[in-house]
Amino acid sequence: MYKNTLKISILVIVLCLGFFFAKVYQPAGKTVRVYKNALKDFDNENYSNSYYLFSRVGYLSALKPMALYRQALCAKALGDKKTELKVYQKLFKYYPSSKLSMEARYQAGQLLIDENPARAQKYFNKVSKSDIDEDYKIASKYYNARIESARLKYSKSPFKGKKSAKIEQAFRDYLEHAPDGRLAVNVANTWKKFNPDLAASDVMLVSKAYYLASMYKESSESLKDVSLKESWALKASNAYAQKNFEQTKTYVEDGILKYADSVSDEDYKRAVGDYLKIFKDDDKYTYTSKLFLLAKGKNKDYIWNLKCEASPKTEKAACFNSLYANYPNGNYAQNAMYQIFKLELANKNYSEVKRLAHDYLNRFSNNDNAAEVMFWLGKTELKYSRRTDAMNCFQEIIKKYPDSYYAYRAFWILNNIGPAVIKASLEYKPVVYPYKMPSKGDFLYNLLSVDDYDLIAKFSKDEFIKSWVEYKKGNYSKSALVARDAMANLEVKPVKNDLRWRLVYPQNYYIQVHGYARQYKNNDALIMSIIREESYFNSEAQSGVGAMGLMQLMPSTAHEIGQKNGIEFNTQYLLNPELNIKLGNIYFSILRGMLSDKDVHAVAAYNGGIGSVSKWKSDFKYSDVDEFVEQIPYDETQNYVKKVFRSYWNYTRIYQEQ
Repeated sequence: MYKNTLKISILVIVLCLGFFFAKVYQPAGKTVRVYKNALKDFDNENYSNSYYLFSRVGYLSALKPMALYRQALCAKALGDKKTELKVYQKLFKYYPSSKLSMEARYQAGQLLIDENPARAQKYFNKVSKSDIDEDYKIASKYYNARIESARLKYSKSPFKGKKSAKIEQAFRDYLEHAPDGRLAVNVANTWKKFNPDLAASDVMLVSKAYYLASMYKESSESLKDVSLKESWALKASNAYAQKNFEQTKTYVEDGILKYADSVSDEDYKRAVGDYLKIFKDDDKYTYTSKLFLLAKGKNKDYIWNLKCEASPKTEKAACFNSLYANYPNGNYAQNAMYQIFKLELANKNYSEVKRLAHDYLNRFSNNDNAAEVMFWLGKTELKYSRRTDAMNCFQEIIKKYPDSYYAYRAFWILNNIGPAVIKASLEYKPVVYPYKMPSKGDFLYNLLSVDDYDLIAKFSKDEFIKSWVEYKKGNYSKSALVARDAMANLEVKPVKNDLRWRLVYPQNYYIQVHGYARQYKNNDALIMSIIREESYFNSEAQSGVGAMGLMQLMPSTAHEIGQKNGIEFNTQYLLNPELNIKLGNIYFSILRGMLSDKDVHAVAAYNGGIGSVSKWKSDFKYSDVDEFVEQIPYDETQNYVKKVFRSYWNYTRIYQEQ
């Protein structure tokens, strides 16, 4: 009897240990394999099997909270709200310190709003008092207010007035914080239902939420009883959106004349922008001048700047000088001084160029145009034979604005290089995680170990990491755009071997680019730059005028090149990266050959056309390539040349073989 009992006890212990090792303990390698396989099923929309595989991640694993969160997403995709809720509750109950805990509470609260509002409120209260992102906290306060408003409707509590004010403040906070947020329309509808007699300022918040959600009729209807003083700008934008242009004109002209100080800067500028969209470009000066005469209060300098931008060339200098004289510390003082500087430079008034450049750099050294102003100050110093001062300017540009177009031009002058591009080979360097890997056990480290890119992007605030995630997912265009904007927001740029630069200037399709550039005697870094500026590496890009693929070739041009080079293809094949890069290289080589092998001219022709560039070469008076580029009359083409050569400069400095 005793032996049988002992055997049974041992068996039970063995079974318990087996359960422990199967459910709780799990070798790290196995956990990673299970999680990755579950992710594959999730990405393939095989949610049932994905749910099962995520459940096999051991409870002692640092990946378990992520696995539970993924299980909840599987249940949601399958429409199983009960299981989804159960998994979220398990996550924040057993892993309260996880970064996913508050997210799970928030999601659980949403699932319980109608079924169990009291419990949902408890969840939302915890979220609103946590250190989670502000968006979640504001949304949680809204959901709490929504639940409370439903309760209060039939309440006879003596504190009803105080509670109502608190509820309305939650609605107000949400619409002030996120007028175009995911919940904005729901907030607006709930608020109107809770209090049909909103104050005018609150009606404006509701109406703006409707407007930003493209609910123009609802926005207009909400505003019907709000005075024109407070609502003219939003009414104008609603009228424009509904193609009632006469009403748009009336609202804007009356508003600017009488009530400029009564609306936000954002609404004011949007209304004026809508007003000017009504007119053709040739009429912009007439109507900005009309608004300028009407403008009396706030934002007059904004209207003044628009008028100067639209002015005839002969009047621009006087207009910008007056703007600067009247608003030397205004929001448009920088642009006014910059435009005056450009006009004096075009007129070759070099003594005034020097004076303006020094004033500008003393006031606006961190502005985007500072590198350009400093560059032309350097070139002006050369004209006065002040070589030391000029070289100091060029060196300062490379130091302060290392990735700019003017850093490229400064480098060329400092090193006395003749041609626009140098014959240098690039070293291929793949895009990698842009920082030092996080320490083992860190939340991000765990996600990186299993390539869970969606959760990495969701819970990382770093834009370069988000760019890297998009790259890993194959979204090359979005990746480069996100990285570009993130780098632009850095006041101090990193050194050239910083891994973040590879995201801003990736070598996508470099094997094809290098091969065809060498075959057709093009510079590979320059071709990479053209691809970056034409399509941002979107191989399926198609423009409004019909240009296609990575190098944005017009089908007619591509077919003509193909016929002359024995390449037959269907138009849709232009979306094939290999063919597009080959034809683009041939086309650029042809342009360069027709323009005396001058790469700057060829780049300008790639955008503005061979005919235009040939005419500019004969019409312009210029002593060097910089003067030629500054005289290009099409803003689009001039900016295109600068953007391509800025990219070229960065490709060479980041990837050039040492």
